[in-house]
Amino acid sequence: MQYFTTLLRKHSVAAIIFAVLATGCVTESANPNSSLVARVDQSKDGRISKEEYVNWNIARIFKLYDAGHKGYVTIQDWQRLQGTSKDAQYRRLDANHDGKVTLAEAQANPKVRAALGGTFADADTNHDGWIDRKEAAAYLLKRQTFVP
Repeated sequence: MQYFTTLLRKHSVAAIIFAVLATGCVTESANPNSSLVARVDQSKDGRISKEEYVNWNIARIFKLYDAGHKGYVTIQDWQRLQGTSKDAQYRRLDANHDGKVTLAEAQANPKVRAALGGTFADADTNHDGWIDRKEAAAYLLKRQTFVP
């Protein structure tokens, strides 16, 4: 029974993360401020760099874990979504060992950056290192097909 509980928990976390990533994934609308490029493009150059994309994804996931929007994630926040079996991962994320994981700590972690930047190549279809408005709209449309 514990095997199934662990398996369900793992799949539930994956489903939650996917749902968060899919939230707001809509095609470009008449309002340019609602587009993915407008939301993610911090440099305001009309395209998304991989760094912008990764930072945006980390911030979105961080909000999911940060219960009460305190600006940091406690071990209890972590366990709410991960259970207790991944406490070692939490301790590795807590770089200064103060019992709190901040957004800056999450963004500085190379494993987190790699995990949440993995889909950048799926969106950057012309492989030029940027996601433009056309690629963003096509990527979001593609992502919508995965949402039930």
